[in-house]
Amino acid sequence: MERTARRAPEVVVRITGRQHGGGHVLANFSYISRLGHGEEVQVPLYTSDGDVLRDGQDMRILAQDWQEWEVGGDDRRKGATSISMVLSMPATTDPEELKASALDFAREEFANRSWVAALHVDRDHPHVHLTIARRDHDGRRFHPNRDDLFRYRQRFAQMLRDRGIEANATPARARGIDPTHEPIAAKKMREKGQVPRIDKSRAERAQGFRDRGVADPVKQVLADRHATVLQTYAKSIMELSSSPSLSDQVTAQTLSKFIETMPEPESNSERAARLGRGARSLDPDQALDDPVALAIKRSADMTRRINEKAGGGRPGASDAAHLDMDSSTDGAPPSRWSGLSNSEQDASSSEALRRMDELARNAHELNRDQRERDRSKDRDGPSR
Repeated sequence: MERTARRAPEVVVRITGRQHGGGHVLANFSYISRLGHGEEVQVPLYTSDGDVLRDGQDMRILAQDWQEWEVGGDDRRKGATSISMVLSMPATTDPEELKASALDFAREEFANRSWVAALHVDRDHPHVHLTIARRDHDGRRFHPNRDDLFRYRQRFAQMLRDRGIEANATPARARGIDPTHEPIAAKKMREKGQVPRIDKSRAERAQGFRDRGVADPVKQVLADRHATVLQTYAKSIMELSSSPSLSDQVTAQTLSKFIETMPEPESNSERAARLGRGARSLDPDQALDDPVALAIKRSADMTRRINEKAGGGRPGASDAAHLDMDSSTDGAPPSRWSGLSNSEQDASSSEALRRMDELARNAHELNRDQRERDRSKDRDGPSR
């Protein structure tokens, strides 16, 4: 509780995927080791046997060994061969200490399994990719659940603290956060300014409750859970405050300030709606991450701005600075409007409109062709 009240950095331990077959396992090894990206980019692959792999042939042999052990002579088995995880900390964490702690964690937690690990520092926070063989040395298969993941977080945080790194593993609900799992793909899309499909679905669900005038049942569940958390903190604050230890009394005061600033519970659907109100939106029929749709919107916006200028009088030197021409089009820059006669301005405006219409038509054609290709892939069955 003392670490939580001080908002110590929270460790992240998350399952990122499952690999099926030796080829898929080898692809995972190549990705986490950055094999084939050049010696200056490639990172070493640490194994449970204490080896360090850098050669693709060694990785292929290890991946094949995992696959042969997983199927156990039954080539028809379709289960996963390995499970991949990521262990990460904030940007201020020392990468080498993080790697050492992650390796210690893997050696202790997966002592009876084969695994590989690689440190990545190419993002804003250091993280370790850990891939574990699904079948241990006794033939038992790996089925981690939510309780296992929380235990992994606690053990990893302890490993970091043993090396002098401030780390904590508090449940999300104890910090006033909706503990519902958030896919990594959705988080990456948000970082790029895109709106993932899960956010759209949540926003539509919340809108459906509002349209029917019904309270979202998730909100009541979160409120009840939040009340339980606050009661737990209040009981601890009372016990610590009555302690003769000065340290306990200071912790009680810190906890009091912490719960005062704890945010009100907010469901993921509410957060998606709140974030969506401040985000740029495209045509609802177009995907927000579709470059063709983005080009169509840009061209439509440009045409609208030019039409507004044309409807309110010819743009001259006085309003030339306000004409915002997009750098992705061939429209004339604002400075070309100043000093032109009315006939020249008419010609320039007409030419810009013609180019915008042409760009929009081309974008629509590209979009239609892409949709036709996508549909043709599924005519004989589902695509991979």
